[in-house]
Amino acid sequence: MSSFRWLNIRRAAVLAALTLAPCVLLGIVQPAVAQSGFFAESLEPVFLELPGNLETLRLENGVQVVLMRNPAQPMVGIYVQVKVGSAVEDFRTSGMSHMLEHLLFNGSEEFSQEELYALADRAGAYNNAHTTDFYTDFMMVLPADQLETGLHIQSQMLLHSVIPEDKFAKEKGIVVGELVSARDRPGHGTTTVLRETLYAGSSLELPTLGTRATIEHMQRDDVYAFYKYWYVPNNMVLTVAGNFEHDEVLPLLEKYYGQAPPGSLPVAEFRQPPHIQRTETRIRRGGDSRLVALAFEAPGFVTPDVHAFEVMVGLLDAPGTGILSRALEDIEPDQRPRLDVSWERGTDFGRLVLSFDLKEGFDPEQCYRLVQEASAAALEFGITGDDVRDYVAMRETETLLEREQLRMTGIYIAGPLVLGGVDFFASYLARLREVNADEVAHVIASYLVDSPCLALLIEPATDAADAADAAAASALQAGVLPVERTVLESGAVVLSQTNPDSRLMAIHLTARGRAALDAEYGEAGAVNLVHRLLTAGVSGCDEPCQARRVRQLGAKVKLVDNPNFPMDDYYTNGRFSFIRVEVGAENGLEMLELLTEVAEYASFDQNDFERERAAQITLLERRRSSARRRVQQLLATTLYGDHPLAQPPEGNPTTLARLTYDQARTTYRKAFTPDNLVISVISPYSHEQLVAQLAVLLPGRGTPTSGLPPLPLTTAPLRVVESMEGQMAAIRLATIRQIAPGDAQALELLVAILSDRMAMDLRETRGLSYSVGANVAVHGEQARLTAWLNPPSERAVEGEEALLSFVRDFSAGSIDQDELDKVRAARRGRTMMRRLSSISQAYYLAMSELDGDIAAYLEAIAGYDRVTLEDLRRVAQSFL
Repeated sequence: MSSFRWLNIRRAAVLAALTLAPCVLLGIVQPAVAQSGFFAESLEPVFLELPGNLETLRLENGVQVVLMRNPAQPMVGIYVQVKVGSAVEDFRTSGMSHMLEHLLFNGSEEFSQEELYALADRAGAYNNAHTTDFYTDFMMVLPADQLETGLHIQSQMLLHSVIPEDKFAKEKGIVVGELVSARDRPGHGTTTVLRETLYAGSSLELPTLGTRATIEHMQRDDVYAFYKYWYVPNNMVLTVAGNFEHDEVLPLLEKYYGQAPPGSLPVAEFRQPPHIQRTETRIRRGGDSRLVALAFEAPGFVTPDVHAFEVMVGLLDAPGTGILSRALEDIEPDQRPRLDVSWERGTDFGRLVLSFDLKEGFDPEQCYRLVQEASAAALEFGITGDDVRDYVAMRETETLLEREQLRMTGIYIAGPLVLGGVDFFASYLARLREVNADEVAHVIASYLVDSPCLALLIEPATDAADAADAAAASALQAGVLPVERTVLESGAVVLSQTNPDSRLMAIHLTARGRAALDAEYGEAGAVNLVHRLLTAGVSGCDEPCQARRVRQLGAKVKLVDNPNFPMDDYYTNGRFSFIRVEVGAENGLEMLELLTEVAEYASFDQNDFERERAAQITLLERRRSSARRRVQQLLATTLYGDHPLAQPPEGNPTTLARLTYDQARTTYRKAFTPDNLVISVISPYSHEQLVAQLAVLLPGRGTPTSGLPPLPLTTAPLRVVESMEGQMAAIRLATIRQIAPGDAQALELLVAILSDRMAMDLRETRGLSYSVGANVAVHGEQARLTAWLNPPSERAVEGEEALLSFVRDFSAGSIDQDELDKVRAARRGRTMMRRLSSISQAYYLAMSELDGDIAAYLEAIAGYDRVTLEDLRRVAQSFL
């Protein structure tokens, strides 16, 4: 369970607010010109095509229902948005919506918390929630044949919770842990200053998580009254997506959601931020960097020009060719600000926020002039139909991906459904396709050119204390497709699964041995820096040219993890580096050609290198104060010793300062030489087609490289302690051990049981930490076990002893068949969920190649069924 505050449009893609980037503004009334006759609705009705798999209806007690059927998927998602969030709270109740979100997992009229968790696990379900300004979003994803179980569990939580008194204090501790964890993240200080300054006096000024003061003084009876007030059927939107039968789901919806009585909803007063009628400035201190944020009025979801405005947002910072991106290119690299564009919106109000992360010496007053000059130039030289079509092609691809990945679908659809309404949601792509260049030019003229703004300059905190003060705020599978593998003459390994029913092509290009390449040819962080330079273009096609080629193909390309997204660091490790591509299948082969061009012929120069190196050093300097990142590095250094994995894959300011341009070019060539590449593809194309094309694109002779040396086994205990300023402590326990062939899945289930028990005791009973658990990573015949706890700093000593004693006293002999069956189903469900999207399948396929065990990829789900209690006890005896 986690919290998010905003719904953003970032780089013109609809995103739930999963980022900590410093853009937190919302606006209100639209400029009068934007409501003029240009966007006046025609009196003649036009009926746009409704997506064939989408249906909307309403139960008699008021539950709004959306059905999105996709029979090709093995799972089903159930998503409920309750239309209440932090915007209805005041200082006394701040954080109550989020606190309630947590409490609803603690037991209902029919099930205790333990029974709810066990039911979800036995069904193989993913059950989560998050809270925003305007709604609380509950998400349940589980195998398709468990749909009724999912509806039963979720309806009990939402409509029949009891909020046990004996769980209340524990949940307070967990939420406080989440608060301090959020404050430990880089950028939190800047985000807090932005929100408190720009939302002052409005319903949006208070943090969604609340504060330590509000959470610690919250009373159970007040929260229960809040629950009974808002959690009524006529205040809910329910979506079922994935694999289900229409005639079977309707009676189930009526059974579990249609029987609850509707309620009389209170009229919540929403205090909007003041309308921006003239330019005003604010200056604050307390962020992590020097930043200027310019907030302009913008449309909301139901404003007539909303779709044209979305296209405009996408054209502002498109890499290389964007309206503002081009203007920034005219500034010398050592002075050039980093731009972040976000569009914060509600039902009928919004704001466009342009954030400029400034270099030392850059005049903050230049930012507004740059926006005005660039916008005027765009109108003078014209917005083309190609610009609009490129964006729409990208957006259609992204929408396909959002609907395919059921784990994230609930987050993507929540804002449009709650704030835009079901009609906005249903017609979204059809409306977007109708946008033309003249409409985009008009919104630029209406919302940007000569428009007033609310401008905020944030100066960085003078020291750590100031910064801390500012931050105080198998049977279930639809079938596994055959895997085909070929080693090209060049040494590149090609893996593929052919799905003739798919409209997508997913390509995962994996470069082996990131950490070893850094150590041998450059410095720690060299490969990571190289990946950030791959956007510079290739010979004969510079950065704007390359960016346009990608957009024309409607491709989504990922070269590095998002540094502003704490959850998005899953792939940044020393074992490999990656380029991930998702594209419509009709453009897949052309995109594959472009991908290999980038991997083989990137043309970044000395200036590109120095600019990106400086940006990375600045980013890493900001992370020094993060307890979570520091403990991870301490753990790696201690655990791996002289092994290449001891060094951070992003490097650190010292290693990057030593890195030279020549070293970066050498590292690039070695990383992307064909014999170091694994290319895994999930698409409608045959393996023969892919191999034939890649054999031409990746010529040469070679044999696949070995990647990394074996891991050093842990032979003796060691305790390492480091003191830091901050409100969060981070505690890690880890070991690397040998594992017998065939024992990987038994060990995974054993550690999953350990993690579940830790969560129920250290989190759910003692309230020690929001983040607590254990996992194991198996690579060939070696496995790394890690257990973690992130308590508030004042409970660090208690947390360390609790973590150590829990792992030390864990006994596999106490596991019974019921617990094994439960965790087995949960693990199978998680594995299925992680492989819902084509790109995730391509990723796990590549990882199995790195481990030398393709069979493990094919048996990842069915293999759990063969694990017995005796296997768990045997593995525990040899490993733990």
